[in-house]
Amino acid sequence: MSPITLYAQSDVHGKRIPVTNGGCGEEHRRPVIDGNPAKDFAIDCPPCEAVLRGDGKPKVLRYIVDAQTGRVSHQERVADADPQWSSTPETVPLTQDEQRIDKRFRETAQSQIEMMNALGTAIGNGLQIPREMMHVLQRGLPAETIRGLETTLVCPSGHDVPAGNAFCGACGASMSGQKAIAPEPAANLSQLHVAKLKKMARDRGLPDSGGKAELIRRLQAA
Repeated sequence: MSPITLYAQSDVHGKRIPVTNGGCGEEHRRPVIDGNPAKDFAIDCPPCEAVLRGDGKPKVLRYIVDAQTGRVSHQERVADADPQWSSTPETVPLTQDEQRIDKRFRETAQSQIEMMNALGTAIGNGLQIPREMMHVLQRGLPAETIRGLETTLVCPSGHDVPAGNAFCGACGASMSGQKAIAPEPAANLSQLHVAKLKKMARDRGLPDSGGKAELIRRLQAA
C-alpha cells in the first residue's frame, strides 16, 4: 500500500511510466463517470508515485512566485517532482486556463464584496442609493441581489419612490432619512405604520386607499 496517493492536474487524462524509468509500465487512466471524465484522477501505485514525487532524485532550486504580485518572493530546494501532480486534490496545480479563470473570479468576487458592503451600509443607515451607484450595482451584482432596490423606499405619505430620488414625485415630501420598508408577517399588521400597510397592499395588487383599519382588513382578506 502506497503511503501517499497522488492527484493529477485536470488536463491529465492518462499516465504511463515505463519500468525502465522506475514506473510499473502500466497506463493509469482518469476514470469516466456517466460518460464524463471524473473530477479527481488519483494514482495509487507505489512505483509510479515514487517517480512522480521525485524520490531518489537530487532536489532542485525553485523560485517561489507570489500569486498576487507575480514577483519572486524567495527560492528553496524542493523535490524534483512532476509539476502536474500533488498529494491532495486541493493542492493540485491549476492549468493556465484555470489560473486565468480563478484570477477573474477572485477579482470579480472582491469587487462584489466591496459593493455589497457599501450597499449594506447605505441601506442600514437609511441612505438613498444614488443613480450612479445603482448603475454600477446592476452591472456588478446578480439581479436577485439588487432586485427591488429601485423602488424599496416609501415616502412619509406612503408613496413608492425610486431609490436615489431626493423628493417624492407624488407629494414632494423629502426622502431624507427614509429607509427601506419590507413587508411584515400578517400577525403583526396592527403594529405596522400605515405607510408599510399601503406598500404591502400595492405589492399584492390591492388598492392602498383608506385608513389603517381598512387596509388591515383588505390585506387579511386577500
